[in-house]
Amino acid sequence: MLDYIVIGMVLDEELTGYDIKKEVNESIGIFYRANYGRLYPTLKKLAEKEYLTMNEQMQGNRLKKYYKATALGKEYFMEWLSAPVDLMEHGETQLSKIFFYGELPKEIRTKRLQEYEFLVEQLLHQLLAIKKEVDEEMTIDDVNNKHYYQISTLFYGLQNGYSTLNWLKYIKEQKPFSKFITTSMEEK
Repeated sequence: MLDYIVIGMVLDEELTGYDIKKEVNESIGIFYRANYGRLYPTLKKLAEKEYLTMNEQMQGNRLKKYYKATALGKEYFMEWLSAPVDLMEHGETQLSKIFFYGELPKEIRTKRLQEYEFLVEQLLHQLLAIKKEVDEEMTIDDVNNKHYYQISTLFYGLQNGYSTLNWLKYIKEQKPFSKFITTSMEEK
């Protein structure tokens, strides 16, 4: 995952490792954190694979290394970015990919968002079927005792699915977020 994030950060500009970490933490960092222990080996590996160029420049007494995506790196990145979102991947993987969707042509971006929406709807149907079974088979004592936390994860999945669908509706249409946030908060 870090490979793609790093390349995405240097698609259009040269950045040092320090600057890449700072950019990641100040943008995508809400759901993905980069640390220097993983970042610098990743930069080295990507430069060796020729996905990044590395340009050394003296600044004062310090030698700084600047990285930028190569054509091969951009191709590698776009192949990943263009692939459908996988619901079985961790949430940060899904969000990291969508974070960079502005790099995709509109028709591909729209298709991927529609596919993602369909997958979330399928998941919700599965969760609703489980909820129906729970409602029919469990007593109040079951719900309040032994199975409380199992059932609570089911409701978390349902809430998350509905929130994701609402979010997807807004981003597919590129609506202003001020309206989305107000609407979401009013629903509570």
